[in-house]
Amino acid sequence: MPAAPKNEIDTPSKRARLIHRKNPYWLGVSGGRGGVSLGYRTSARGNGAWIAKIVVEGTRLEERLGDADDDGAPAGAMTYRAAVATALDWSRRQTAAIEAREGTQAPAEGQTVRSAVEHYGSARKARAPAAGKITEDRLRKHVLADEAFAKIPLAKLRASSIDAWRGRLALRNADDEEGEGAPLAPATINRLLNDLRAALNAAAERHRRELPPHLPNEIKVGTRAVSVENEARRQLLTDEEVGRIVAAAFQVDDTGDFGRMVLTAAATGARHAQLQSLRVGDVQPARQRVMMPGSKKGRSTKAKAPVPVPLAPEHLVALEPALAGRRAEDPLLERWAFKRAKAPARWERDKRRPWGPAYELGDLWAATIAKAEVPADTIPYALRHSSIVRGLRAGLPIRLVAALHDTSVEMIEAHYSAFIADATEELARRAVLSFSVG
Repeated sequence: MPAAPKNEIDTPSKRARLIHRKNPYWLGVSGGRGGVSLGYRTSARGNGAWIAKIVVEGTRLEERLGDADDDGAPAGAMTYRAAVATALDWSRRQTAAIEAREGTQAPAEGQTVRSAVEHYGSARKARAPAAGKITEDRLRKHVLADEAFAKIPLAKLRASSIDAWRGRLALRNADDEEGEGAPLAPATINRLLNDLRAALNAAAERHRRELPPHLPNEIKVGTRAVSVENEARRQLLTDEEVGRIVAAAFQVDDTGDFGRMVLTAAATGARHAQLQSLRVGDVQPARQRVMMPGSKKGRSTKAKAPVPVPLAPEHLVALEPALAGRRAEDPLLERWAFKRAKAPARWERDKRRPWGPAYELGDLWAATIAKAEVPADTIPYALRHSSIVRGLRAGLPIRLVAALHDTSVEMIEAHYSAFIADATEELARRAVLSFSVG
């Protein structure tokens, strides 16, 4: 087959002088004979196209890469350098796919949105059964139920595909057969997008040698978060309401276990998982603080350093029963586990254990907010919202507020911008210069 020296196809003017023919003009770009070849196919209409070719284990693979940037070519046509880079990348993916088929790993051609989500759901359940099941159920209901989206091959996934799924998601939820009807809250959509992004990214990383290099960017753009403007205001509690909730929590549970859990959440603004991780030794009465462990959010395997969070003297007094006579490594916040007595039929206390998932707070929390006479839809997470806003209103630097609550400055700025404006205005007002006129 005729070959073309480099100087015959590397510029539009040189390619314009080539004789039109059916077979491409080929140029080896890597690996010598049988390696990667870049071809240029002329067109009777004047616009040519780039072709890539590779021979692996006796198998010849050939694929059209795109239009060449000839005179009059459509927008987005590829230059010679771009065509060489694309051909090399395509050849690596084809080689990896062949190797995968010959090995034990499933080829990327068989990887779809469904397989990525199912694999991620199984992995999440293996790491954390309770939380993983919630994630798996959420993905099954909102992602896998959309068959058109679930069957898309990862190699062909585009941001527009994810956008289309999000559009159908809103319509499907509005017509929910179970009568839910109400649209998903922005925060709920963002949690779903976070899970989907993690699932797709994990699959893209596992098959990175076979899948297109642009896939991670398509995933990033398609799963961008929706706006949650003013979300923080919905569950904001006054200091008085927080005080009533803490007092009520001690009243609805005579053991004090639930009261100490709620008090610590209100005083620190920590997430439930962080409160679960607290140990007796994390409380430092002499320094009136607690060393709050970092959360396990994100993909980092490096443990986060604990952050010192100040506690008021009355908080430490309330925590004394959880500290007295216990080892430093014991869980700080515990509750009684119950077992059924043989006779008469009743439940009796069995042993002490750490608090489990957040749903274990359910009944006691409902009784608490009723007794505290706060809105019935108040959720435990409102204590965290209120703690963040309290810090901002007190004029604490945003970076300090973020560090105390194990989050980012970007998250604080995105979700609490109104309160930041209030706080900075108050600080600026102290520097206002007063003039005497007249």
